[in-house]
Amino acid sequence: MHGIILVEMRAVIVSDIHSNLAALQAVLEDAAREGYDELWCLGDLVGYGPLPNQCVALMQTKAARCLAGNHDLGVLGAVPLDDFNVHAAAANRWTAGVLEEEARAYLSSLASRQDFDGVTLAHGSPRDPVWEYVVSPYIAAASFAAFAGNVCFLGHSHLPLLCCEPPHGTPLRLLAGQAGRRVPLTGRCIVNPGSVGQPRDGDPRAAYAIYEDAPASAIEFRRVAYDVAATQTLMRQASLPAYLIERLAQGR
Repeated sequence: MHGIILVEMRAVIVSDIHSNLAALQAVLEDAAREGYDELWCLGDLVGYGPLPNQCVALMQTKAARCLAGNHDLGVLGAVPLDDFNVHAAAANRWTAGVLEEEARAYLSSLASRQDFDGVTLAHGSPRDPVWEYVVSPYIAAASFAAFAGNVCFLGHSHLPLLCCEPPHGTPLRLLAGQAGRRVPLTGRCIVNPGSVGQPRDGDPRAAYAIYEDAPASAIEFRRVAYDVAATQTLMRQASLPAYLIERLAQGR
């Protein structure tokens, strides 16, 4: 079967959904066209956006593995809202007021890090799964020391990136994830799929990634357009902060 790539595991990786149901549905529809084995969510199901209960329900139904992010914990009262900026804190207070008990119970059941089969999932970083942003070579180097497997998937920064551990003496680099390219994972790697519900790399399209673990590990970063204006309308109806509404169209 020349030219056909045989894959043992195909996992869809999503993160930072932030109560943006339109973006999440667009991602799941896009991923379903080629099929996948499992869906892994790296946390921050809620916060910022207008439909927290619906997003939590989808992940509860569809995600084989799911983490709690800092916004999930903030809404639950597990971390202080004073630790968030004023816009995020306001959105989390609103979310806490509308969150249904089933959604609250599901979020409460989630950890912020999982390790299995040579894979680590962390919301922030493997050494600080709740709060640390992996956005510099220094933090990435420290992160490699904090997990033992081959690959660590993380979110939190809302920036698609790839960082593979270089040979000794070679500078470590963080590369922006480019949509549409299947990239082999050589050695030990850290991958951020970007944000489904609030991208911050200048591209407003929802971001996610597809991980294949055989015959050789590879990652494909993906982007998919969704109805940004519809989400913005729902946010206005909920009286969520104008700053959060406006930034969706800018991908910032």
